[in-house]
This record gives sequence, structure tokens and C-alpha cells, in this order.
Amino acid sequence: MTSGRSDAGPSAPAPSATTTGVWIPEALDLGPGQASRQAASAGFGLLSDGLPPVPLIARPSGDRWGADAIGRAVGLLRDLHVDRVSYGWRLTSTAGRDERLEASGLGEALDAVAEYGEGFAGPVQISLPGPWTLVTALSLSSGVRVLGDPGARRDVIQSYAFGIADLAERLRRLGLSSVVRFAEMRLDPVLTGTWPTVSGFASLPAIGEAQVYAALTSTLRHLPPVILSLPDLAPLNVRGKSIPAAEVVRSTGAAAVSVPLASLRAAGWEQLATLSEAGVGTWLRLPAEAGARSEEVRRWLEGIAEPWHRVGMGTASLSRFGVLTGEELPLSHPPLLDPAASPARADQPAMRLAAGLRRALEEA
Repeated sequence: MTSGRSDAGPSAPAPSATTTGVWIPEALDLGPGQASRQAASAGFGLLSDGLPPVPLIARPSGDRWGADAIGRAVGLLRDLHVDRVSYGWRLTSTAGRDERLEASGLGEALDAVAEYGEGFAGPVQISLPGPWTLVTALSLSSGVRVLGDPGARRDVIQSYAFGIADLAERLRRLGLSSVVRFAEMRLDPVLTGTWPTVSGFASLPAIGEAQVYAALTSTLRHLPPVILSLPDLAPLNVRGKSIPAAEVVRSTGAAAVSVPLASLRAAGWEQLATLSEAGVGTWLRLPAEAGARSEEVRRWLEGIAEPWHRVGMGTASLSRFGVLTGEELPLSHPPLLDPAASPARADQPAMRLAAGLRRALEEA
């Protein structure tokens, strides 16, 4: 495996502006790979001073839009095969049609990145489900959740790490370094034993925090710098004890953490300050609709600066914030985006706001 990190520990990705992904519709009148090329063009064009994302493609599903983030993740598994059934993705003994489609989509995305990223000096962002989020989304061929099988979940996490490292190496051969963003949205149910079985009538046993952290640490050790995206910075309540969010993040070895700005209360800002002072990169995610009006940059700047100052942090440290916006990776099954998130606009307003707010934080 090619390692993107040294034994000296993780280096936080430079604060930047980015989006969770560029959602482009894969319409019937577009030629093969055309949607990926549109997505790459938008990313490298609007975020040339930020962190362009590897393209993600949205496909019509009824009156909504789907973007299979789990499909992209399982397409990276090395030496494991998958197919898609009515309740989601499952492990199989041989590669099937769905797996081949995901491999084809990734190839198109890399071709687009090669075309539009030529001469780009900075890193690109690979947005993926976190390892434990992926484990919760997979089943064995029997239909049993992978989360409930120690050997299967170990194999999936290890295979995933190898696959992401392979992807980072493919990007390196294109002349691009990378930053991995893990949307790890299901640590709480994994640690508290509240993730449901396939039937939904029972829950799977909790996984001990030492095992959860060890799996993340082992994965991150072999990857480029990782931004760990969490739903909030609330403490985890495990077996009667409260684990501060900053302790959770530090235990994983993540180089940076991302959290929705709207989720932060006073205690969350304090946790974010603790992480910042410990050298962990800090990123704030704005809602996808935040970029509706360009003049909102100052309002968002004030919404960050005021609570940051209240927890005793100085103005100069605002420049260390990264800015993330856009629709979060759809992790449900089927993987549908909100109807209001029109992929036809390529998230351009959100991307412009991310870039504008990032500049404002730097100038502050």
C-alpha cells in the first residue's frame, strides 16, 4: 500500500474552500462521461483557489435525484465484490453489473479530473462515506448486516483502506495530491448499539470504542490527510460515561474535523477551539442553500466570528478555518438528494459562497 502520511503523524490539510461534491445530472442526451466532465469543469473553475472535489454524478430517480455515495465507496473495495439488492449493497463472491457500473463511473471521474486538473498545483478532495458508515450500509450475501460480523467488518475496513490508497495513487500519477473527506455520520449508533438489523425489529450489539477508534486509526494511517466530517460535536454517551467530541476526534487520528455550522452550540464551539489548539484542522460546513445571495458572506462571517470570540479565540485564528458547503453525501437507500437540490446548477452558488467566505476569513 502507498502511504500518504509519515510516521510523524497527520498533517492538517491547509484551510481552503470546497464543496461536498459537484452534483451534475446524468441526462439521457449527454454522451458517455460528459456529466463527469461538466462536474470537473465546475469544480476546477470555481474552486481553483480552493479544494476541487473529484466529480460525483446525480442520476434521476422518479422526481428526485440520486447520487450513490455508498456505491462509489464499495467500488473502491479491493478483492471484495458487491451487488445491489432491494435493501442496499451486499458482499458477493464475484463481480456483478452494479460493481462494474461503479468502476466505470470512477474511471470517467478520473478522466475528467485529468482533463480539467492539468496544471492544477493544489490537492483535490475525495469525499467518501467513513469506514464505519460504510460498514453499516453493507450486508453479507445472506442478508445479515456486516456490522454484526467481526470478521466481515474487519475485511471491509481493511479492503476500503487499500482501495482509497489506490485511488490516491491514481490521482498522484495524474500529478495531483489529495485530501480524503470521510462523512462518518453513524458513530453514535455503532458505539451505542442502536443500529438496526435489516428487518428493523432489533438492533445490533454495540462496538467498543477502543475497536472503533483502532479501525479508524488503522485506516487513516495509510491515507492522505483526512477531514473527518461529523454530524455535530455533541459528546458520545457510551455505557454511562460521556466522551467529549474532541477526545473522539483525537482518538481517530484525523488531521481535521468538519461539522455543520448550524449544529454548534456553546459547548460545540468550545470543543472546536480545543481541537484547533491541539493542531487539528477545523472546517465548518454551511447549508447547501447558503449561497443563494453573494452578499451573505459578511453575515456568515459574523456568525462564525462572534461565537469564536466568545470562547476566547482570537481574530487571527479565523484564518485557520476551512469552509465546506453543498449537499452532504446521500447515504440512505435509495440514495436520494432533496428535490430542492437541483443538480443542474452544479452547486455553483454554494461553491462561490465557500470561496468568498474563505477569503473573508483570511482577510479578517
